[in-house]
Amino acid sequence: MNTTITALIVDDEINARRSLIGILEAYFPHVEVVGEAKDVPEAVKAIHKYKPKVVFLDIEMPGYSGLSILDFFDPQSIDFKLVFVTAYSEYALNAFELSAVDYLLKPIRKEAIERALTKIAPLPMHHLNTLKQHIQDTNNLNDKKIALHTSDGLLFVKLDDIIYFKADGSYTHIYFTHTNRITTTKRLMEYERLESIGKFLRIHRSHIINLNLISKITKADGGTVVMTNGDELSISNEKKSVLLAMIEEEKI
Repeated sequence: MNTTITALIVDDEINARRSLIGILEAYFPHVEVVGEAKDVPEAVKAIHKYKPKVVFLDIEMPGYSGLSILDFFDPQSIDFKLVFVTAYSEYALNAFELSAVDYLLKPIRKEAIERALTKIAPLPMHHLNTLKQHIQDTNNLNDKKIALHTSDGLLFVKLDDIIYFKADGSYTHIYFTHTNRITTTKRLMEYERLESIGKFLRIHRSHIINLNLISKITKADGGTVVMTNGDELSISNEKKSVLLAMIEEEKI
């Protein structure tokens, strides 16, 4: 059985291409680099020619952004996996996490490649569209979505519709404004990244809340918040001052 993974490297910097190829050759003998490209037009031609199973694609390139690559293909004909390569800051990486899109952060580490190669499957177009939306406007949460890993697959929901997250061991329950709760297959700590966006805060080891959906803050039981759905959640002592400071600074 042939387990070789054919790969195409797309980056306008030749040193970046050489570096990634070097890592693949050193640590991933089952990956065969079948071609290189320095921009999106070259990449489109190379994909048609070599039909790689995975395309490592830099985002910031002259001419076309790497995000435009799928615009050149019929959605029904996309049979390769996209792994974006980026030098974006930690703040901008939220866009990738929220969109459930595989990426490698420069400088590239072999551990990140291992994760990206765990599952070779084409990138659904709606995942890419969600990524574009997040990157184009990282400050505005209106209509932004997050990809939630459930037992049935990925579910895309608006961040504004999430009232709070509740820990349950290796699972997380998520409560919404208009629908019943759902359960995801990720731990609560994996949603802490939302704090850097500014509208979410982990107020307790068991809860991350949407700061815009607080109905009331009480002094009962050492301090609680009442959310818009009526649920009352405890605030840990170390988070009280953080929450009150954010309110006083009018960040929410």
